[in-house]
Parts: sequence; C-alpha cells; structure tokens
Amino acid sequence: MRIKLNQKLPILACIGLVISLFIIAIWNFLISDAWPKLRIRSASPLAGIAKVRPIPWSLADFIAGETQKVASVNFSQRSPVFPISVRAKNQFIFSLFHESAAAGVVIGKNDQLYEQFYINEFCGRLINQNLTNIPQWGESLQQIQSGLEKLGKKFVYVITPSKAAQYPEDLPPAASCAKNFNSIPDKLTPYVNALGDRHIHIFNGADLIHKKRQDYSVPLFPRGGTHWNSLAAGLALQEINQLTAFPFGSVNFSWRPALQAEGTDRDLLDLLNLLWPDATYPTTVITNEISQQACSVSPRLLAMGGSFLHEILAAATLAQCPPQIDYWFYMRTEDLGVELGHYWRKPGEAGNGERQSADDRVLDANVRNADVVILEENESNIATMKQVDQLKAALRRIQ
Repeated sequence: MRIKLNQKLPILACIGLVISLFIIAIWNFLISDAWPKLRIRSASPLAGIAKVRPIPWSLADFIAGETQKVASVNFSQRSPVFPISVRAKNQFIFSLFHESAAAGVVIGKNDQLYEQFYINEFCGRLINQNLTNIPQWGESLQQIQSGLEKLGKKFVYVITPSKAAQYPEDLPPAASCAKNFNSIPDKLTPYVNALGDRHIHIFNGADLIHKKRQDYSVPLFPRGGTHWNSLAAGLALQEINQLTAFPFGSVNFSWRPALQAEGTDRDLLDLLNLLWPDATYPTTVITNEISQQACSVSPRLLAMGGSFLHEILAAATLAQCPPQIDYWFYMRTEDLGVELGHYWRKPGEAGNGERQSADDRVLDANVRNADVVILEENESNIATMKQVDQLKAALRRIQ
C-alpha cells in the first residue's frame, strides 16, 4: 500500500500544483480590480506589457466574442505563471534564433538593441525630407525665447541624439540602410541653421556624440538601452550650463565603468523579458567631483521634452547648486497609450520625483516661476513635438 502511494505522489503533486495555480488565477481574476494590493504577484513582473482592460459585459460585446476574448486575456495574464512563461518563450527565441520577441525592439550587430522606430526614421532620411515646416517652427522657438527673456528667464533649446543615427555601424543586417548608412544625408543642418539665423540658444547633442564618441573607451549609448548613458548626458549638461551661464554653479564630475547596467541603460533589455538577461555590458556611472554649496535659494528649472532629458536632469544633481526641477514629458500609460506627465524633483533628487498635475494652469505657474527653461526634441522627431506649441501657449497666457 505504501509503495503504491509513493508511486502516486508525483502525480498527486502535479495535480495539486495545477489546482493551486488555477485557484490563484481565479483569485487574481476576481480581486485584481477591486483590491489590487491583495493580488498574488510574480517576483519579476513583465516590462512593457499593457494593463488588461475591463471586461465588456454588454450583449453586443458578448455576441461579437469580445467579452470572451478580454476575459480570457484577463484570466491568463493574472496567472502567477504568466510572467515566467513569457520569459521562457522569449529566452527560447533569443537563445535559439538570436531574435527579439518584444514588439518594436530589434537586435543589431554585437548584440546592440535598437527601437525599430529610430531605425525607420534614420533609414528614411534617404528619401527627400519635407523641410517646409522649418520656418514656422523656428519662428515659434524665437517667440518662446523672446518671451522668456522678457520675463527674465534663461532659455536653451536642446537636440538630443538617436542611437540609430549615432551608432549605425551596428544596425541589424535586415535594416534597409545597414549596408549604406554612410550615405545617409545630413538631417540637422537646416534646422540648426534656422535657429542660428534667429539667434536661438541651441545645444546640439547629436553633434556632441559625433565628436566625443571616439574619446572614451565606453560607448555613449549602452548596448541594451535606447537612451544615451550618464557620461554622455553629463557632458551635455556641462555644455548647456556654459551656453547660457545657468545659475547652477560648476558642473564637474568624474566617471567610472558601471558594474552592470541599471535604469535607462537597460530599458530595451528589460523589454525583451528574458529569463537570463545579460546586463554586464559597458556603461557608466558619474559621481560628484566638487562639494555642493548651500544655495540661499535653489534655482528652478522647467524642463520640457522627451525621455532623453531624464539623464540630463539626473546629472544636474551634481551641480554646485542643484536646481529644483519641474519635468514635463509625454509618457507611456499602463495600456501603452501616451499622456502628458509632470514630475517635480527636489534639489539633488536623481529619481523621477513626485507626480504633479499636468493642468495648463500648473504649466503656466511653472513658466512664471522658472529661472531656467530647457526645451528638448530628439533628432528623430525634431520640429514635430507638441511641447513647442504648449510652451508657446503658456507664455501667451501669462503675458
């Protein structure tokens, strides 16, 4: 009798495991919306997965099969084994075929990770570009700078670099311009010239990377990230600080290789959702080289733009007189949509800070109270960002 029981134990254990996982999935399914803190979660949640939407219960949705479809997705994604199942599948695809299972993320030469959007934009420069919007865009920036200067504010317009444009030698072989990337025409000169003609204070981060990338043993874009690293952003802040004599004091720092990639240095690697991600590739850590002075009043910095500003703002914490920062940028929501976000950072805060209202009246107050305004666009979407018009509209409202 004991022998028969011992023979059945593995089967009973498997049955028990399946039943327990089913019960947990039912529990998560029932309580996740009402009491999300009571949900039983994976220790390693997936990155870049859209939050499941509520189940539609209308008769029309049920007849169309939408209710059943969304309920199935809700049930499966709330299972505690869902994350490890996805990671196992992604690891299998990565290890066996050296391919990415993450939408929008591709693997280039030397294991460089790129966002497909930036590759498409860079290779698309072979087609004649439409430059008809430059005069109006330049006029808007001129109005912004003039309006801020009348209010006693300092202003600088920042162009940040694209990894695909600055490290094209590692593009995936399947990219349309992988073999002829050297023939891609210059994109930024017409924009830079337009701002120069209007005497706009401009910092060209793409030009900085082009000039400085050979000066360092560590790439200025990390292998597993889409953004520049802390060293590149620190170099950028130094030049920005000198450009308009910002009230931050000196921005001096030292750098060293990081033990492993963290934060934005591994944002694309995290999106791969692998079982065994390798984050030991070369990147940097910057540290303060000067003692910070006690400021009677910390300068107020209003930063508007995209995600490339994050590392610049982190570098600003190393200034002699670190600013308090209002950071406005468009961010991904849980359902992978896009919305305008506003975060406030106290002086010396290198993290995201505290989320604040993104109401127009709050933006108006930020503009009114700022000592310095930075407006940023990436070279991949220059002259297309909504922030230009939003800042111009705020100035119009407060003048």
